[in-house]
Amino acid sequence: MQFEPDFTLPLTKTGKSQTVFPPPWYYGVTYIAAHVKLAGVGNLIPEFFRADGEGWVYIAEFISTSEHNWDFMYKEPDLVQYMEAAIGLKVEYEGRNYLYFPFMWVDKDWALVRGWLDGYPKKLANIRMTRLHPLLPKYNKVEPGLRLGGYATRGGGVMVRMEVQLKEKTDSLPLKDFGPLINIRRYPTRGDGEKDVYEVVSRQRDESKYGEIWKGDAKVTLEGYVNDELENVSVQQVYGGYYYPLYFRVSKTILLKRVEKVQVQS
Repeated sequence: MQFEPDFTLPLTKTGKSQTVFPPPWYYGVTYIAAHVKLAGVGNLIPEFFRADGEGWVYIAEFISTSEHNWDFMYKEPDLVQYMEAAIGLKVEYEGRNYLYFPFMWVDKDWALVRGWLDGYPKKLANIRMTRLHPLLPKYNKVEPGLRLGGYATRGGGVMVRMEVQLKEKTDSLPLKDFGPLINIRRYPTRGDGEKDVYEVVSRQRDESKYGEIWKGDAKVTLEGYVNDELENVSVQQVYGGYYYPLYFRVSKTILLKRVEKVQVQS
């Protein structure tokens, strides 16, 4: 199969050594999430966004591959599996709602690089979440009363810690009201007279499908550390917790606007 041999570094004749293979990219994800109201989000978003603090926090297990390296699923599972945690906000931009992530963490370098290509602010962290097994007592299936949890730690700090106790199935997620994804692509220049890249972009999903969605109660703690400024962000209210699988495919990211500079709100 033909693909761009120079989509990402390192450059080689075959392109087999590149960190991230070209899209389309396929994702199978299992989420533990919480619908929350956050205080102190003003210092996390660009000045041209508006937010009231409604947010979405999750910890998730990803299986993801490019169209060009499906054989990694059996040749090198480490290159198609990773963990992720994120803090998202519902923001308004030019009269439309979007989902914006001011913080996101992963545990693999290739997942970090792929995220940066699309404007996700990914950093490396240690991330864990509850897993089920069909033969394990008490944790063999999703049912009312099941407790799930997870956390993301970075350096000596806890970024996110979450617990969810499931109650019942539901037909949809509050995320449907957040709108499509929106990111800021940022690439600084190093030469005199050159312009930095600031782009407002929206990542597009070609396909998506939810599995069984469960909801319940949740507890969410945000702490941060010396290089992750969460000390001024607090959870005011937790509306509910969720557990669900999702499949989606991504082929492109749409440029919404190029801007000269991005100033963060005070």
